Amino acid sequence: MRFFLFLFLSLHIESNIIERDDVKEFIKFAISNSDLDRDEVLAFIKDAKPSKKAVVLKNNQPEVKATWDSYRNTRVSATRIINGLKFLLDHKILLENVEKDFGVSKFYIVSIIGIETNYGRNYGSFNPLDAIFTRAFDPKSKYWQNELLELFKIAKRYNLQPKNMRSSWSGAMGLGQFIPSSYNSYGVDYNYDGVVDLMDSREDGIASVANYLKVHGWINDALTVEEVEIENRISSLSEFQIDELVLPYRINNFRTKISADEIKKGGLKFNENFSGKITPLLMHQNGKTRLFLGFDNFRVITKYNRSSKYALAVHQLAEEIEKKYYETI
Repeated sequence: MRFFLFLFLSLHIESNIIERDDVKEFIKFAISNSDLDRDEVLAFIKDAKPSKKAVVLKNNQPEVKATWDSYRNTRVSATRIINGLKFLLDHKILLENVEKDFGVSKFYIVSIIGIETNYGRNYGSFNPLDAIFTRAFDPKSKYWQNELLELFKIAKRYNLQPKNMRSSWSGAMGLGQFIPSSYNSYGVDYNYDGVVDLMDSREDGIASVANYLKVHGWINDALTVEEVEIENRISSLSEFQIDELVLPYRINNFRTKISADEIKKGGLKFNENFSGKITPLLMHQNGKTRLFLGFDNFRVITKYNRSSKYALAVHQLAEEIEKKYYETI
């Protein structure tokens, strides 16, 4: 009996999605802030269905929940390194042209694509309509309502059906997993066919990742991350002990931007001297506490995903792919 009641209520809610007050308000917002008319907005949004699975994944993001070792081991694995080298060699000329045109390292481009979609093997098991609708209304979020509108703009421009597209649980799409506003702002038609196609065009997908990094301030050949030796007293801290450290600045937080002297005076001692603002990263990796220093390029990567773990994993995967590349050529 409970099952049939749940089924009835679910069908009732879904069939009346456009009758919800919050959805009606969004429809007015969408019409007022785009060239979409009412019929077009209704045609897109009527098929939206909230996703319970997307909510579960939102609340259990590995960037927050996983230990560094666990997070790193799934993203900088031997298989992902080898597949990264293969992707690079398969698209070597394209990547070198993109590197030259945008001034962004091909190794970091490949690394981001590797972590985001396993080099194009996995674009996600959701559709962006349901995924973004869920984030826009559960709970209400102006930011994600704007992303829903950006999705509808893409759909109209390229005659697509959002319900039939593939995305991550948060509605990120294509080779580099762009949310709709990034798709519209940073997507590049690199093969000059008149369409920014991040799903099926390797040219557009690769160039768009590079463009995103370039626009956010990437400087090729500048420091991204440097590992430095630390004194013995903190060289064997567990992940829990690292979390419990009391320092005058926040570690492992991309928002921290301080000088090398401030890091040293605050308790993390190392011999090297670096100029500029630095993000200190103290990680328990492979049984040892290791201190990494993140620089401007590191923080550019956090614009892609606002997580220090993510940016450090991108850097380490890029390093490993680069090593294998120069061993091969």
